[in-house]
Amino acid sequence: MDVYLTEEARQHLRAQALELPRRKARGLLLGHRRGGRFFIERIYPCSFRLFPGTRMFRALDGVFEGRIIGFYRSGRLSQSEAGKSPPFACGKLVLEISHDPQKGLILRPAVVEYSKSFFLVPVALAERPKGKR
Repeated sequence: MDVYLTEEARQHLRAQALELPRRKARGLLLGHRRGGRFFIERIYPCSFRLFPGTRMFRALDGVFEGRIIGFYRSGRLSQSEAGKSPPFACGKLVLEISHDPQKGLILRPAVVEYSKSFFLVPVALAERPKGKR
């Protein structure tokens, strides 16, 4: 299982990460899933902590025509925070973002899974094709 970001999504995440730590970044990941790969096509910034309430999630998922594949946030998510995930988050991607002056945008993707409690399973970032930016 891995994650592929379009250039547009990567640019938007990079821009939000540049504002850190002055402002917390968080929102929705929009795209699709094919086989074991998540394709992040766009992001949508939101003001909720990590997950919206169930009614808000359903409303947003309707607006985005079922294209919500996950959530992003600045900073690290602890396993105890992951354990409080709502049921609709199961199988969704959680992308932690940060910015390092030397390294640039740092992405840590994981998938929310469930086995007696919710937990995060780290996944890899897919490489961009060579020669394309």
